Amino acid sequence: MSRIIDISLGLGPDLLPWPGDPPVEVLPLCRIADGGPANVSQIRLTTHTGTHVDPPAHFIEGAPTVDELALDALVGEAFVADLATTPGLIGAEDLDAASIPRETRRLLLKTPNSAIWRDAGPHFPKSYASLSPEGAQWVIERGIRLLGTDFLSIEMQGTPGHPTHHALLEAGVVIVEGLDLYGVTPGAYTLACLPLKVLDGDGAPARAVLIDDQSKA
Repeated sequence: MSRIIDISLGLGPDLLPWPGDPPVEVLPLCRIADGGPANVSQIRLTTHTGTHVDPPAHFIEGAPTVDELALDALVGEAFVADLATTPGLIGAEDLDAASIPRETRRLLLKTPNSAIWRDAGPHFPKSYASLSPEGAQWVIERGIRLLGTDFLSIEMQGTPGHPTHHALLEAGVVIVEGLDLYGVTPGAYTLACLPLKVLDGDGAPARAVLIDDQSKA
């Protein structure tokens, strides 16, 4: 059988939120231990919590929302690129050096950010690996349909005008943020990343997995 690798972050109160966003809350509504007939909980979180998908509507008013995304962009052959030695802005030259196959249409960036998710109760870093506007243009010119990253944003916090997000989303590139790629060997996989079907959603948490077809006996 193929090996399935979960690359999603777990949702819980210790999950690192984006600055200013509320932490995840899982609140018990009914408990068998208290005499209830079943266990039922309420979850409180933002649409951009943990592993999540950015549709164009995240930054572009009136653009397609998360429930309108083409599912074939979110499922299919993908390439995990090794950028583990690129701690700052990832530019076109870094992507050129990462041996990304020309036919890649779903690209996941494994950077030093992946180590952040190994810490218990991590603090928001002062800096992290992110994609430059030039790197975004490289992605667009290569015809990539989905771009994933191993931190909560593809772009550095506080970048005026959010040029990387705008360039990617205006070109129709689906962005997946908050992936856990720490234990993933760079290379080719099959990706399945399905966001919650939030109607008119500007984003949605997702469960993302990689299927390692090379592990078949």
